[in-house]
Amino acid sequence: MKRMKFFKYIMSVFALMTVCTCAVASPNPSDVDTMNHLVHAHKNVIGMTKPINKGTLLFSDSPEYPEENGILYGDKVNGECRMYFYHVNQSNIPRKIVVIAYNPENTDETVILKKCQYARPSTEYYEVGKELSRLYYESSNTFNKVVVPAHGYALIGSRLDKVKVLPDQLFSGIVDMELPAAMYVSSMILPFNEDPLEFVHKQLYLPSDSVKLRGTFWGMNRYISTLIPYASQDGIGYIRIAGDVMDYFLVGRDVMDDRVSKNVGNYGVDYTIRLRTKGEGNFHLYFNPMGGEYAGVIELTYMDAEQKEVNKIVELPSDRLSMGKDDPYQMQYLDTVPAGTDVIMHMMPPGAANLPVRIIVVPDKDLQKAADDAAAQRALQEKIRREAELAAKAQAAQKENVSSDTKEAVQKQESTVSSKDSKESKKEKHKQKTKKKSERRVYAPTIYGN
Repeated sequence: MKRMKFFKYIMSVFALMTVCTCAVASPNPSDVDTMNHLVHAHKNVIGMTKPINKGTLLFSDSPEYPEENGILYGDKVNGECRMYFYHVNQSNIPRKIVVIAYNPENTDETVILKKCQYARPSTEYYEVGKELSRLYYESSNTFNKVVVPAHGYALIGSRLDKVKVLPDQLFSGIVDMELPAAMYVSSMILPFNEDPLEFVHKQLYLPSDSVKLRGTFWGMNRYISTLIPYASQDGIGYIRIAGDVMDYFLVGRDVMDDRVSKNVGNYGVDYTIRLRTKGEGNFHLYFNPMGGEYAGVIELTYMDAEQKEVNKIVELPSDRLSMGKDDPYQMQYLDTVPAGTDVIMHMMPPGAANLPVRIIVVPDKDLQKAADDAAAQRALQEKIRREAELAAKAQAAQKENVSSDTKEAVQKQESTVSSKDSKESKKEKHKQKTKKKSERRVYAPTIYGN
């Protein structure tokens, strides 16, 4: 008996420890149900500084589906410059897209090529956008020199000349460069077997399509920062990117069309977003493509508790090709950082992605509340499921009982009918037998005489 009591005591202590452990366990920030509660919760706008723009962006996305060969977009630029191109081979032959520079000066000039990244041509547009973004942030700047002869042409990024783009494939790339003097930089599409330096002399300029998404813009790089550190007691906050409300679209000029142009989406802009925090506990960071379907990456850099630099690239989304299609409430968990951490985020809206997007900042207490709400909802759903299951079993049992009773009644009725039929049959047989006996002739002997 004493052993039994001791055993029960030990089990009760173990159960209490288990309950306590569950109570203090941190919620899972990447839990789907928890994120669903977070994205629908009330949020505060995080105040950001006025954007600081640097460098020139040449954006080439029109005509998006070029049928003819020629110059897609070009302009005279100098200094820090980026060419971002995004085009589909709308012909029946293999082609290529290159970036070329013309030097109008009387002396040779040297272009510093810092980056030349491109995604593999594909008919899957979101795959191209995500791959290009990942490659861009994984790579480091280089300082390759490209000499452009006086009054001559040169390829900026010779690797592009070797990429074959098949019919209906999308090809997108980024070329970052520094120009010591003003030059004409252009994107050009041509048959794969053609020599770009010869083909460019044809001077074929392609008209834009109905979308007219191309032009020259000031702001290839944009820097924004929190006005004041975001505090843990401020609740859930968000930073809205590329929505033309708090973060305005670039406005420039399409020199080939001679018109004002707007980069609706800020495609090709390298964002540097500085999030300063303060308070207690942790902050949990999320990405929400509120504008529609999205595929890309975001780079996070910060100092951890041991003052070691953390640098990570998170795919958006990390478990499938794209996110946000027909659902502006989808979330991607990014990371968790201690309050007081400054986080630097880099992202570039890729072609085909839909804007705007939000970076959502969640303190511990708000994450815990969302997790508790999600757990309560799951418990309620489980209760409803169990009740429905029990009701279904009861209904099935009732049907089974009714069926059993009916079967028994039918069997009884059949037995009664069978018994009655048996009695009737016996009676009828007896009657027939009696009748046959009555009808049987009786032969009496004939008596002759007395």
